[in-house]
Amino acid sequence: MKYFLSFIISLGCWQVASAQTAIYQDGVLTIPNIAVVEDSGGTYYSDIRLQLEPNGDFKLTAAQQQNLVAVDSVVANVMESLPVQVSVTVNGNKSVPCVRLLEPAVARKDSKFIVTLAESVLGPAESCIAIIDPFETTISLDVKGLSAGTYDVEVNGVKTSFLLEMDIP
Repeated sequence: MKYFLSFIISLGCWQVASAQTAIYQDGVLTIPNIAVVEDSGGTYYSDIRLQLEPNGDFKLTAAQQQNLVAVDSVVANVMESLPVQVSVTVNGNKSVPCVRLLEPAVARKDSKFIVTLAESVLGPAESCIAIIDPFETTISLDVKGLSAGTYDVEVNGVKTSFLLEMDIP
């Protein structure tokens, strides 16, 4: 748990996007979803709870690790628009049809984007037929302010790259 918390704090050099809001109430910081991103890939957690300690530090009290989806292919799409827009189309499989894709976590460090894509979990009273469920999803990449050049993208270990032919203001 301490290792996990240190990675959350060290994310300062990463640009991580999240669509849900963290809430601090009664000395507990609740974060709906977070991706811990390293050069080797990402890990996805939900329902993170951090307790405020008397010395001002936060102590991790709960976090549920989510399953990452199996990714078969990643294709980068550079749209010829102004401003230039870039997305990746991801094809893969969820573990069962009864789970949904969670909000992707997109981080960038230098010329590498790392996307962590996870699936929800079944509730304790839920059951589902045990077959894999194919999916296709498109994820936008924030390229604002990037220089012309080649950029790598990795989604759950599957890699591709794209070329920006001009600087993006």
